[in-house]
Amino acid sequence: MLELVGILIFLLVIGFSIALHEFGHLIPAKKFGVKVTEYAVGFGPHVWKKQVGETKYAIRAIPLGGYIRMIGMYAVSRKDQRRVGGPFADLIDHAREESAAEIQPGEEGRTFYALPVWKKLIIMIGGPFMNLVLAVLFFSIVFSGIGVATATTQVGEIVACVPTESDLWGDGSATGCLDSPQTPAALSGIREGERLVRIGQTRINSWQDVGRAISTATSNDVVVIVENSAGQKRSLDVTLATLDITMVDDDGNPTGEVIDRRFLGVSPEIILAPMPITAVPGEMWRMTTASISALISFPEKIAALVVTMVNGEDRDPNGPVSVVGVSRISGEIVASDLGNIEKVQNLLGLAASLNLFLFIFNLVPLLPLDGGHAAGAIFEGIRKRIARLRNMPDPGPIDTARALPLTYVVAALLLSAGLIVIVADILNPISLFG
Repeated sequence: MLELVGILIFLLVIGFSIALHEFGHLIPAKKFGVKVTEYAVGFGPHVWKKQVGETKYAIRAIPLGGYIRMIGMYAVSRKDQRRVGGPFADLIDHAREESAAEIQPGEEGRTFYALPVWKKLIIMIGGPFMNLVLAVLFFSIVFSGIGVATATTQVGEIVACVPTESDLWGDGSATGCLDSPQTPAALSGIREGERLVRIGQTRINSWQDVGRAISTATSNDVVVIVENSAGQKRSLDVTLATLDITMVDDDGNPTGEVIDRRFLGVSPEIILAPMPITAVPGEMWRMTTASISALISFPEKIAALVVTMVNGEDRDPNGPVSVVGVSRISGEIVASDLGNIEKVQNLLGLAASLNLFLFIFNLVPLLPLDGGHAAGAIFEGIRKRIARLRNMPDPGPIDTARALPLTYVVAALLLSAGLIVIVADILNPISLFG
């Protein structure tokens, strides 16, 4: 039941993100006097619709996007009045005729193509900009309002047994350790909740100091100073254990190299520590560059996903995920044993990441994406500027109908990729909790 609640919550978040994206187009379009005949969230059959003035507002059944319909999206510039030749001539001319049919007498000045370039850009960038606003808002709440998981110097858990290949986490069994001794922390009497003050000669100010102190100790025999919640300190003589660590490459395959590493047997208490609001832009920039890298490698990852599905292999947990997959993950979060604050943090983080990706993805300069329309407007502006510099007549609005064949190809590829990921998310979903 809780999983279903999580799915419904995230579907609402997705719907809200789409709705706000389309408002980012709608508001400046109406402000600039463009006639908008429809504002829709979703595609396919109507779930709800209402006519308000000249605009029909609708919610449609398939929540995979949205759109606004502006009159006069396609125009023929003065130098392109003749019929376009080639195998796609009928397709292009039909699109122009349909676009022209939407324009009633006296509405020629209310078309999208009649707008100045800068107004076209504002309308087209307005949608992705709203997703960026949501991403900034959600990430600010996550990072600075709730906080990020941070390891403290307080002991959260004592590992019972020295890890081995048969007991990687050192859990042991109900009767004790299996084929390894107790950990130095367990033997020395370090207690959960105590704060590590010093290990050997190293004072502990952060959890990173713990690893540094253990690795740089001049001997396995060290003195560990701990402090309880009442401020009382204890000095303990500890003999560190030694683990044989098999090194692996970036793909997780053993390299054959084995190194010795000292081991104490404590894990930190994890708290949610708010970051200063000034740190949010840096974190968002890091995530933006990672998202751009993921977008560049998207075709490669789709191909790898197809191979994975055909061969029945495990999915790459860092691979592409559809709306179906993200919704299932949100359901897992709500149904998990996490605390309520952690659940909110994870859900907001998912929503923020989704909106950041929508911002970046929609700026890709290919039709039918917003970035493709923006690129057309920029090209139109460059062409007009060149004409002015050369004292030539205004070439008029750019003829984006000519790009329809490429638009359909891009749309078909995006639809195919989306269907592949949706099928993978149904048959072999990625689980956040393994």
